[in-house]
Amino acid sequence: MAIIETVFAMMMIVNGSMDGFMKTDGLAHCLKVKRESERNLSDNRVNVIRYECGQVKAELRPDFEGNLKIYKIIEEK
Repeated sequence: MAIIETVFAMMMIVNGSMDGFMKTDGLAHCLKVKRESERNLSDNRVNVIRYECGQVKAELRPDFEGNLKIYKIIEEK
């Protein structure tokens, strides 16, 4: 059962391409998770990794615990 909804997401961009994303509970939560993720990046990594917060239109599907997760981003706002 897929749901289409506009949500806040943190997106991980690796070498200029979107590599991952996660649904967050609003902009403030997204920025907090982004700061924590940036702090945990290793200094000697080979890839260029950056994180971005934004509102996206996404297809959401429940995980095995019933929590809605982003399955696919349809459109960035």
